[in-house]
Amino acid sequence: MKHVSPFVISAFTNPSGNIVFQLYARLDGKRFLKNFPTREEAEAERQVQDIQLLQRETGIRAAATRLTDEQLHEAETVFRRIYPPMAVMGRARC
Repeated sequence: MKHVSPFVISAFTNPSGNIVFQLYARLDGKRFLKNFPTREEAEAERQVQDIQLLQRETGIRAAATRLTDEQLHEAETVFRRIYPPMAVMGRARC
């Protein structure tokens, strides 16, 4: 399923007369608005914001690790066995 970004980029002339690229979204009833001098910078920020939004929605995030894919899968399995109620919440009781 393709993710549809709530972030929109539009060209905008600010009060000083400069053309900027505005990144806009409405998230949970709150307005997100940020101006950038180039479309490329606005697009890069949109990608960052999209990733952060997906991480908040899914509870899944990327992390650098020295574990192999197999070791990572095994570690997640062990974690779920040790902390079954916490695996649902995503936090360990320490």
